[in-house]
Amino acid sequence: MRILILHELDDLASARRTSINHAFALVKYAPQHEYTLHSTRQPVTARLRGQVFDVIVLDTTFLCWRWARPRSLWLDRILEAYDFVAKSDAVKVALPQDEYDHAEILDNWLSDWKVDLIYSVCYDHREEFYPRVRNSARILEGLTGYVDDVDVDLMERFAVPFKDRQIDVGYRAKALPAYFGRTGQVKAELGDRFRSRLTGRKLNWDISTQERQTLVGDAWFQFLGNCKFTLGCESGSSLLDARGEIRECVERQLQRDPTASFEELEQACFPGQDMRKVYTAAGPRLFEAAIARSCQILTPGNYVGALNPGEHYIALAPDCSNAEDVYEQMQDKDANQARIEACYRALVDNPKFRYRNFVAGLLAEVRDAATRKARRLPDCGTLPGTIPDELALRESYTRAVLRAHQHHIEDVKEIRLLPNFLHAVIVTLVRQMLSLARRIRG
Repeated sequence: MRILILHELDDLASARRTSINHAFALVKYAPQHEYTLHSTRQPVTARLRGQVFDVIVLDTTFLCWRWARPRSLWLDRILEAYDFVAKSDAVKVALPQDEYDHAEILDNWLSDWKVDLIYSVCYDHREEFYPRVRNSARILEGLTGYVDDVDVDLMERFAVPFKDRQIDVGYRAKALPAYFGRTGQVKAELGDRFRSRLTGRKLNWDISTQERQTLVGDAWFQFLGNCKFTLGCESGSSLLDARGEIRECVERQLQRDPTASFEELEQACFPGQDMRKVYTAAGPRLFEAAIARSCQILTPGNYVGALNPGEHYIALAPDCSNAEDVYEQMQDKDANQARIEACYRALVDNPKFRYRNFVAGLLAEVRDAATRKARRLPDCGTLPGTIPDELALRESYTRAVLRAHQHHIEDVKEIRLLPNFLHAVIVTLVRQMLSLARRIRG
């Protein structure tokens, strides 16, 4: 099949590992197809417009253009530049996240483009988010990230034996703006609250919500593999901002008064609206910490329906009022080891949460959607589950990516510009192959 993946990952060196895994899972686990990977940082050429695709995937990062300001300038430009997608008869797949943010804009966009499949990470609220497109699209339950086979192998190299880990409690989180409501504030406040509750305890902390201390690539796995315990909570919002009006109001208020408190912003922009509903989903870190065999300390939540407090993680109240009890549980080495292994079995060993199986399921849904559209698709060939080993997977992945960018090389000749993305992909793949070769020799 000829598959177009639209994304916004131009610089892989600074991109989060989970974003790369999510955007290019099809390339990695179904490399037998012909891919065109197109970043919106690249020009939309005549060749791209004229090519016929069987499947078009709208990645999470591509759909983030609904947040661009001013919308009349940026989103309208995107819709105009990629109008060939709306006209295409391909099976169209959308992978949105943060669906509560600009929900109406997203719903109209996917409906106008006649999207066939939507993988919703806030699946329980799908009827609220997609009142228009749900009449024509099939909405399936999706996750913000899955377990990647290569990540499991890499962590075996990066993870430090538990007793030798230098960080007692680790945490990284982004400080979310007020327009995500009180639920959004918990994510940023959790680390500082927990640390302040246990002041005086001899713990080695590595907690930060600063953008400059964000960890990407191998550094993130090295961090998790050196943490005995990892803090966490579900990501999300307790506000539904259908058209971005709450966000615009908050940003205007902060321009007038950068020191405005959450309560002041609430009163000015969304009085009485917060916490009417809570829209949450488990982030990729849930799986990454499990891969690292770091004992997780989590606020209560659904956690993909796979984890139970006490059995798989230590439960922490959102206000950290039970921090002392959590500290006592952290001292029980046997219980913590049991939690680590139970969490690993529930998440990492469960095929349901593997990218390999997500891709297989997505391709099956694509075939069903094509049948509903009375369209014949080329043979899928080997399915993801039949790739024999990691070496074959890496080699197939490399061939698929280089084949995908052969078309972009033709575009380079047309526009006389080497896309940064092409260079970054090649460099990343070469590094992966060299790393694999060294590990095989060792």
